[in-house]
Amino acid sequence: MRRLCFYLCFVLMMINCAGFKNTGSTHGVLSRENVSRIDGSYNNYPVEGDPGYVDGLADIFDRNKDMFTRRNKYDTRAVHFKLKSISEDKMNVKIYRKEELLFDKDMKMKLKNDGFLYLKEKRLMLDGLPLIFGGWNVQKSRFTVDENNRLTVETNYFFCRGAMIVMNDWKTFHYHLTFEKQKP
Repeated sequence: MRRLCFYLCFVLMMINCAGFKNTGSTHGVLSRENVSRIDGSYNNYPVEGDPGYVDGLADIFDRNKDMFTRRNKYDTRAVHFKLKSISEDKMNVKIYRKEELLFDKDMKMKLKNDGFLYLKEKRLMLDGLPLIFGGWNVQKSRFTVDENNRLTVETNYFFCRGAMIVMNDWKTFHYHLTFEKQKP
């Protein structure tokens, strides 16, 4: 019974810990008719917003989730992104360094009534041995396009740490980043 309660609490925390309620953001402008407004090329670094655990688009779409490798997958200053909406529930993401294709994946999205595309992958990352010496991180992201045709990304980054089964710290960070669309 204790084990069941523990797993139930863990699952509930993983589902709700990085939600987008009360983040103070504006509503998105995407709908079924104009979801293709997100299509285009973008730099990795935002023109507005304060990065932290989430520095750019590389941390959202193809984050290094390997707990034993502490380096970035890419030289993040040299990459750019091409986003293409396939449908209201799929988006193709390509990462290029100059003309070399580094990453190409169709990602599951969900267009909600608030005008945002939600990335369905929650990005669970384990650090060390959770509950022994380490913790876990969960990242959720959503996207829209503003009136100036710039990509607006909101990311909630939840992390929880513990040692010897004593949970000592958990926080949720909210990032609101804006990326300029590149000219073709």
